[in-house]
Amino acid sequence: MTFESAWHTHPSGCVLQAPFDPLAFIQLWAAWRAAAERPRVLHVVAHCEHAPELADLSSAFHACTSNAALQPLAQQLIDQWWGLLPGQHRLRFENAQVCLTLHIGQAAIDMATASHSLLHTASQKTTSQHTATNSSQPLLVTDTLAEDDASANQTVIVIGAGIAGAATARALAVRGWRVQVLDAGDSPASGASGLPVGLVAPHTSPDDSIISRLSRAGVRAMHHTLQSLLTVGVDWSPTGVQERRLPGKTRKGGAPQHWSTEYKTAGDAWTRAATPPAPTNALWHEKGAWLRPAKLVEALLDHPNIIWQGGASVSALAHAQGQWQALHNDRVLAQAARVVIACGPASRGLIQQVTQQTWPINPLRGQVSWGLMQDIADVPLPETPVNGNGSFVHHVPTPEGPAWFAGSTFDRVNATTEIFTNDHQENFQRLHALLPETAEGLQSVFEHSVRGWAGVRCSVPDRLPVVGPVDQAPAGLWVNTAMGSRGLTLAVLCGELLAAHWHNEPLPVEPQLAQALNAQRYQR
Repeated sequence: MTFESAWHTHPSGCVLQAPFDPLAFIQLWAAWRAAAERPRVLHVVAHCEHAPELADLSSAFHACTSNAALQPLAQQLIDQWWGLLPGQHRLRFENAQVCLTLHIGQAAIDMATASHSLLHTASQKTTSQHTATNSSQPLLVTDTLAEDDASANQTVIVIGAGIAGAATARALAVRGWRVQVLDAGDSPASGASGLPVGLVAPHTSPDDSIISRLSRAGVRAMHHTLQSLLTVGVDWSPTGVQERRLPGKTRKGGAPQHWSTEYKTAGDAWTRAATPPAPTNALWHEKGAWLRPAKLVEALLDHPNIIWQGGASVSALAHAQGQWQALHNDRVLAQAARVVIACGPASRGLIQQVTQQTWPINPLRGQVSWGLMQDIADVPLPETPVNGNGSFVHHVPTPEGPAWFAGSTFDRVNATTEIFTNDHQENFQRLHALLPETAEGLQSVFEHSVRGWAGVRCSVPDRLPVVGPVDQAPAGLWVNTAMGSRGLTLAVLCGELLAAHWHNEPLPVEPQLAQALNAQRYQR
């Protein structure tokens, strides 16, 4: 059986390469592109004990120079060949329709082998498709929805048009779902995702905690999405991000080996050349970036399989005869086979209405202070965004002209978008600890003419997102929420994780990390 005949009529396909063969991957990708009938999403799961060096990868693709169809694909793989530490990595191409999942290091290979054994068993129970474990023949993963439900039922309501809802909608739309996004606002990103500017940057910790590993995967997913959908210099910019610690705060043991060359320490040359000079406990995140979140939300929702409906406040959910209804009072706003709750703090009320149980989803208010660049002069500014206990970004395009932004606060008491003077004072204090000279230059602005923006996010006690089914409800109700202050880093990753669960696809992160986000931890 040829590969091309094996993948016909399947919504998703998966090929296992052991070990990883870069040239074979490029050729497979080209074959997928050229096929008249092909899966909407193609997964390649590969193993290698050590990731090839970039120079070796470029050398391996020398054969592509004589093939015009392979050259651009090889370059795209080279462009994403960064940060490949031991563990699992998801590289995405073709607007996430071609996904390469790399397991690097012996521990990652052992984990992947166990996962693939289970995958073989599940596949053999539902299909007689050909399976194989080498780079030339495919292991086809059955789309469980296509097996269990008619394609006419591939409909879903996503409640919430913020970054989490938009990322979820896009991940499902790419896989063929007809998605209706409902939001109480008059425009997408009318809530916390309307933040004027935000940063994408990894979390770092000496013990490489769960959130650190998730954030690295999230940065990779978001970086690809921003490159694919937004305009550099207008909607986002891959500037890199400085991470600075408060005075007196140090990292025990220096830079752990799990930090890659993309996460440079103060011993590197960039700290000596930075303006103003970076402190000795600073880090440089090469793949960090700033973005305008509302622009990303709009771009994610711009897909033929997505319908967005504003002014649609969902007050209740009902389930009957295999269908979910989203209601405003007694009026039906939408009906579909499945529902994803992704509406920030309002998620708690909808879950409680359906299950009669209260999840600890709590509001987290944040206020940003900002002003126009034209109103400041001779203020010493860092060359790139700076993050730490607060953040500072400058020369961000706005309708009124380039602007600077400082913030934000973490308020677990107030759940309002009202602007508070005390919060401006707190942002100034944070900025002074982060960038003393910049803060002193902006002191008059903070005292007399500073502007503000506030939004309300949500979080749970362990500060990890909640992604999974609501078990106390009828089948088909899922949740993707509680990203706290890291929604811009984690939203695309969490949307892909949810879609992978629905389609029995390889997960975009290690099973341990996926389990840490499982909604079942709050369903006791």
